[in-house]
Amino acid sequence: MFKKFILTLFIALIGLNFSYAQYKKSYTLGEAISEAMKNNSDIINARFDRLKATEKVSQTYDENLVPTISLTSQYYQAFKKPIINIFDQNYEFGTDNTMTHTFSVSEPLPFLGTPVFSGIRIAKYYANLQNENVVSAESKVKTQVKKSYYNVLFLKEVLEVNSKSLQNSIDNLTVVEARYRNGVNTEFDFLRAKVKVESTRPNVSQSESNLTISKKLFKNAMGLKGNEDVDVIGILTYDSSEVMGSTDDMLKKIAENNVSVRQLNISQLINKELVTIDKAGFMPKFYLFAQYQFAANENNDKPFLNWRYYNIFNAGIGMTWDLNFFRNSFKKTQSELEVRKTDETISDIKQKLKISGQNIISRMDDAKKRITANLETVKLAERGLELANISFKNGVINQIDVLDAELMLNQTKLAYLQAIYDYLTARAELEELLEK
Repeated sequence: MFKKFILTLFIALIGLNFSYAQYKKSYTLGEAISEAMKNNSDIINARFDRLKATEKVSQTYDENLVPTISLTSQYYQAFKKPIINIFDQNYEFGTDNTMTHTFSVSEPLPFLGTPVFSGIRIAKYYANLQNENVVSAESKVKTQVKKSYYNVLFLKEVLEVNSKSLQNSIDNLTVVEARYRNGVNTEFDFLRAKVKVESTRPNVSQSESNLTISKKLFKNAMGLKGNEDVDVIGILTYDSSEVMGSTDDMLKKIAENNVSVRQLNISQLINKELVTIDKAGFMPKFYLFAQYQFAANENNDKPFLNWRYYNIFNAGIGMTWDLNFFRNSFKKTQSELEVRKTDETISDIKQKLKISGQNIISRMDDAKKRITANLETVKLAERGLELANISFKNGVINQIDVLDAELMLNQTKLAYLQAIYDYLTARAELEELLEK
């Protein structure tokens, strides 16, 4: 009984491990995108940068609006005191021990050479820029997931076409072999049918390999790092009633409001604030300060606890002025050139975005035409193969006619699927530009 129990438990564990190894989760497109938003490393890092930028804004407020406060303490002993000579008589002055505690407060005055609010605005712009970086990362990852998802669907369809082609070749071989045994077909017909089967098998094997790789790429796009297999839910389809909007409206939105344009606009705002700061470098900087000092000066003959402390307090206004005007002029000129350079970059990126949008829309239109044309061709090719098989069994046509009909059907099916895939991937790229 005990041996039976152990054997049963062993078999159950093997079955459990086998079931776990065979576990495969399938995703719809929406589920895949949601998974990627949680797990993709590019998005996670972009969000961390956004948090850092938010902290930088708080830091900038603290540095520019909150007074700078410091506490310093010093103790030193005079091993040799200063000597002064009066009428050929030397006198030491000073004490053996000195201890000083200084509490200082300073606050820059936000005018002239101290552009406090420019620094705060730059920090805010930088935070906005990081937020746009998150939007850009999410948009790119979403497009990557869509393309990977459609690729898996496409390769599943290709595998199905090649598998059906193999099965048709096997069925044809069965018919030809029977006819050959009965003396109706020649040995050449039989060998040709057999070669057709063997030449089709590698296509199925290659399709299976491509599908396996595409699923791994799909899993990577979602940011999944486990060992489980993944699959997709859905079919490769085309909605002929889909309306994306007018071309002019889409191109205008892409050129004016794409995330890359918004990022450059924010960078331009930062550049202009840097010009303001460099101009302020020609002006003096004023600040308020206050200092409280708690100090003692004693000789070694008095114990530390009996030292006498005295207080000093002072406050006032200070000024610093960098008079290296030529150096400041060089910095200002460089900042102004950076503004002009960014203006040119914005203009260039808008033009490139418009061209990219036009190219994608053109590809979508071309794919639509191919889908419509190939759909009708597929229907005709399917009917042609059906009639060819019937005619061949009745001895009306030769085997080569059946093979030609099958080849035509496979080519038209693959062309139809390719057209749908091209349309869906182009649409995904357009949606990235439109941030849909």
